[in-house]
Amino acid sequence: MSGSEIVPQAAGMATLPLSDPPKTFLLPFSKNQHLVPESAIISFPKKPNKMASPEALGALLATKAPEKWLQYCKPNTLCRIQGETGNCVYTTFQVDGHPGEERILRNISPAIAEKNFKEIKLTEKPPPEGANDRQKIRYEVLNWTKAVDCPSRAQISPEIEKWPVADLTEALKSCAISPEAKKRTKPGASQADEQAAARRRYICSEQLIKVPAGATYKINEVEKRLLHVLFYRSEGEHAENGSGAQEEDGDDQ
Repeated sequence: MSGSEIVPQAAGMATLPLSDPPKTFLLPFSKNQHLVPESAIISFPKKPNKMASPEALGALLATKAPEKWLQYCKPNTLCRIQGETGNCVYTTFQVDGHPGEERILRNISPAIAEKNFKEIKLTEKPPPEGANDRQKIRYEVLNWTKAVDCPSRAQISPEIEKWPVADLTEALKSCAISPEAKKRTKPGASQADEQAAARRRYICSEQLIKVPAGATYKINEVEKRLLHVLFYRSEGEHAENGSGAQEEDGDDQ
């Protein structure tokens, strides 16, 4: 190789079958997208799953319910990738109007994979006699289990594998739109929130004034926007105060 020859980042990396020009697979992990060496692919997907919209894709990626993923776990759409720490299963999605989305590998979590693969095997017949190796390998993906295939991790770490991070020429922003997060409220919190909102809306100012023990009170509006609050002693308290004053006068005489 001459010193001036430039080797593209995609060289030796796995690409979508029959893509022309070749389009690399992208494996999201943490905040990056990684390229996957072609040698790490055990089984290529024959085709991507079709998804109706970016919102539908975002909703699926946000759920952990196996039944929501079931229709997207057919052998022809699965990709099995091998690393030093084990092997995991992924799938891809095609969204009309968003070319390139099918390049992004989506991990099928162990719990979803194990439950759904068992169900798929009940309806998906094994490859017929005389089937090619690719068909057999794709069907074999349904036998994946976490205990055997990836016991020590939730999924393969491309960082541990030292697979390259996709540069600007290869990286792609997903079209998936995540659903809005719903705020979790404690029982009774909604009623308290409504009351607080009503107070903020209708009350502009408030002041607490302590009423002396046994006293009565009267509120007068003496000027516009000015209130005069009077507190009156009770009759008994007034009498006690009055007799006490007379006794003191008598002592002085």
